[in-house]
Amino acid sequence: MFLRVLFLLTFSLFAPLVIAEEPDHPLLTRYPGAEIDEWLYTEYEKVDLPTGPLDAGGNLHIDTLVGDLTRIVYEIESVSTLKVFENYRGALKESGAQLVSVCELDECGDKDSGLHELAASVAGVSYFGSNFYRKPYFLRASLSGAQGMVHVGLFVGGFDGDVRVQQVVVEEVPRQNTLISVSEEYLSRAHKDAATGDQRTAEEKKQDHPMMARYPGARLYRSRTVEYEKMSLPLTVLNSEGVASENLDLTGDITQHSYQIENVSTLKVFQNYLEAIEKLGFTLEYVCEKAECGGDDASEALGERLAVTGDVENYFRDPHYLIASREVAEGRVVVGIYAGGFEGEVWLQQVVIEETGTENDLIEVNADQLYQEIERSGKALVYGIYFDTDSAEVKENSAEALEAISELMTSHPELDLYVVGHTDDTGESDYNLSLSGRRAASVAEVLTAQYSVESGRLAAAGVGPYAPVAGNESKEGKRLNRRVELVRRL
Repeated sequence: MFLRVLFLLTFSLFAPLVIAEEPDHPLLTRYPGAEIDEWLYTEYEKVDLPTGPLDAGGNLHIDTLVGDLTRIVYEIESVSTLKVFENYRGALKESGAQLVSVCELDECGDKDSGLHELAASVAGVSYFGSNFYRKPYFLRASLSGAQGMVHVGLFVGGFDGDVRVQQVVVEEVPRQNTLISVSEEYLSRAHKDAATGDQRTAEEKKQDHPMMARYPGARLYRSRTVEYEKMSLPLTVLNSEGVASENLDLTGDITQHSYQIENVSTLKVFQNYLEAIEKLGFTLEYVCEKAECGGDDASEALGERLAVTGDVENYFRDPHYLIASREVAEGRVVVGIYAGGFEGEVWLQQVVIEETGTENDLIEVNADQLYQEIERSGKALVYGIYFDTDSAEVKENSAEALEAISELMTSHPELDLYVVGHTDDTGESDYNLSLSGRRAASVAEVLTAQYSVESGRLAAAGVGPYAPVAGNESKEGKRLNRRVELVRRL
């Protein structure tokens, strides 16, 4: 209320109030025609204000004040610094303000002897580079308010007939240190134990690798499964070219998952995975944490080696990485884990590689062997044709088997065949039936397009999981059931 009254009293000397997009301070209206260039208001701020220009020793003396702060920068055209300053000083005197310090023109110094420092101290920002320092005026004033002292700082400078006013008002207010409450009930609460056991939904269990449950609350970003593929896992920090001096080179069935986890550290996620892997009897092949994993570039490249998409985006801070292995009845299982963080979230890259014997040892892939089987039983089983999981695209490493089929067809021009696709019993039967048919059609198409087999000699069909040659309870049985059969067609 005090400031509002002062406003009405002191600036009745001025022209009618100009309304602008930002308000003037109630204590001081703007000079007529002035426009606001900058405006700032902050409650209960600590503010440094100069008491005057530099002293003889080149020192700028400062008062440190605490209160509600208002900074305004005005620009005024076609007026002198003297006229603007005299109006401010006259209005403050009229209101009963005490002028603590005043300097005019050369008394304020020049651009080489502290003038810029004085202006910058009033403005609260760097003043260098501004041209508005010519014909300068400065004042410090104080008034007594109902809640405490009100402090005013002004610096008036000109350039090419225009004026800029740096104005700061600091209103002392009572300390406001009771705005935050502390809950004693919270301090005395019992510690809430983290949930234990498998918290996953049925859908999450279906998405995860059978051996590796996800971290509680983790969201699956992407996953990928590839049968019988090569992968190289770094066992050292990567160099500037993204190359490791030592790698673990593997061939087997590869399953990759990327999970996003909110409000947790990479350390906590990593330690939980580490403990789970050690409980399973895995041996650690390599571990690095944070700086041990190299700088940002090396850390990012390390995570990309495990990521489904080959990209970890921003999630490479505070990295933790491990490679662990264990021998099982069917071969070696290797696990790779990379946890990287960004803005309080973790992106976990997980890979499980299950080594197996070469797929090609399931059958002699040559034309003579294929023909002998067809002659003996009317069909031949082919295991050397490969697809990615849920894909019907024939992979490049199927060339040996495709060449053998092409040679068979060339050597026996009387032979027409059904190309029959088979799957194991994992997943929905209807989907597997459709997938086996699409895979068979792809094989026939590749044989026609790339191996010059006449299309009329091949007919594609799929039977999904309905004609197994082994049980689907074991991994080896499933591997035997995933096949292509060549069946004699009359």
